[in-house]
Formats: sequence, structure tokens, C-alpha cells
Amino acid sequence: MAMKLDLLPTERKKFGFDIVIALMFVLIAISGIGFYLYGNKLKEDAEAKKLEVAGIQKKIEDEKKDLGDIDSLRAKLKDLQANIDTVKTLKLDPVRYSNLLDELASLLPNNMWVSNIAIDTQKNTLTLTGVAAEQPGVRPVESISGFMKSVSRSKYFKRSVISSTTRGTVDVGDNKYTSYSWNIELEYDKDKAISSEDGRS
Repeated sequence: MAMKLDLLPTERKKFGFDIVIALMFVLIAISGIGFYLYGNKLKEDAEAKKLEVAGIQKKIEDEKKDLGDIDSLRAKLKDLQANIDTVKTLKLDPVRYSNLLDELASLLPNNMWVSNIAIDTQKNTLTLTGVAAEQPGVRPVESISGFMKSVSRSKYFKRSVISSTTRGTVDVGDNKYTSYSWNIELEYDKDKAISSEDGRS
């Protein structure tokens, strides 16, 4: 049997340009670039938001400080108004309150001091704030108790109520003495307080 051999060189197959694959590569490249740019934008937006939040937090803290100042100012204005009202009351009715203050001065022990007096003309009360200090042989608590007993026997006052006491110390020279800050409310008889000791109105 005869065999035929083809000794001519065979032609190599050429690879053709596949447009589908090219488009896929282009789309992948575009997508990669897009995701990269979008990621950078998100990062920039996140940093901007952080700065915005930090600014808002600082503004809140500043507002809180301002509110604190406003509350303090309101409290001072309230105290000032109370003092103004007290002065007006004393001016309009000097005899009554002069009698009350004279009576208080006579009832207070030597080791008790009044630092503030608030007058409520609606309730007919005096609210006293002050300090009682220890003296040789005299304890401040006994002085406060004695003062309240004296008030109960006064012709001007109906009752006394102690609302608070706070223990502390006072320095006299090189020595420290026990002291008590106190707050006492006194109810007065407005009709009796308007009369002088000799019975004249």
C-alpha cells in the first residue's frame, strides 16, 4: 500500500481580534477606575462629615457655656430684684420693719451674726441667713436654740423654723472655733409690728 506524505510547511493559525473580549477589558478598567474615584470621594465626604460633626460638637459646648452664664446671670438678677423689692418695702413701711429689725438685734446672741435678710410681704415672713460661732463656754448650737426660744416669746413674731444648719470653722487669730451656718424663717405679726413700744401707730 502506498502512503502519501505532505512535506510542505503547514500554515500557522493566526489569532484574530475579538471585540467582545476587548470590550470586557475596557469595561473592567473603567469600572476599576470608577470604583477608585468613588472610594476617594466617599473618603473625602467622610472626612468632611467628621469635621462638620466636630464643629457642631464645639458649637454645642460653647452654647452650654453660654447657657451656664445665662443661668448665673438670671440668678443674680433674681437676687438683685429681691433686694430691690426689700428696699422698696422698707421705704414704703419703715415703722413696721424698723421695729422688726430692732427686735431681731435685741434677740440675737453676741456670737450670732446675720448675713442676709429676705422679706416676704405676702407671707409676712423674714428669712435670715447667718453664722453662729463658738465662744468660751458657749456652743453655737445652744446659741441658735436660745435665739429661737427668744423669738417664740417676742411680741412681734409668731413662730420660727430652722431650715438648715451647716457645721464649719472660723479662724480667730491663731485659733480655730466651731461654727454653724444657719437659715431660719420667722413669721411676724404685721399688725403688732406696725405699733411702737409706747403703743403709738
